[in-house]
Amino acid sequence: MSDLFPRRFAAVALAAALGGTLLVQPATAVAAPAAAATTATVAPFRYEVYFPKYAYRGGNLTYTVKVRNNKVKGQHYVALVGEFSSNFRAVRVVSKPRSVKCSVKGRTVLCLISSLDKGDVTSFKLRGWVGPRRGTATVRFGAAVTDNPHVSAKRLAKEIRSRLSARSRIL
Repeated sequence: MSDLFPRRFAAVALAAALGGTLLVQPATAVAAPAAAATTATVAPFRYEVYFPKYAYRGGNLTYTVKVRNNKVKGQHYVALVGEFSSNFRAVRVVSKPRSVKCSVKGRTVLCLISSLDKGDVTSFKLRGWVGPRRGTATVRFGAAVTDNPHVSAKRLAKEIRSRLSARSRIL
């Protein structure tokens, strides 16, 4: 765990029970760009967000979000909201599977993940372009879960109570 790797990635894991709170696990330092921190979670859903620790002014930051259904049987739907700080110029969904519906409005991303049966894992990537100033680029992620197939993403996003902050330094 050395600070000699300026481009190392940190992994932040958060777990959520149905409508419960999000838990933040400490970030671990790794040399590989996409390695995850292994964490044991007791909640039925596990959320992992991978992001770079540093970015250069005018560059971009790519966030990989993984959602895993560990224990709950049956079909479930997850609404994930990402609110990017004012240090970002633009935000875009880079890659996603067909089961994920995403919308970007300004610097806010709202994704509805469907078809999460027991043991299923899905992931998608978000990219944000940072501005010309130094500072800290922050993204606040939140998630809510339901088993109602007729729920709208906006209505489910209103049920989010706790959020996770992912911070990267702009050099």
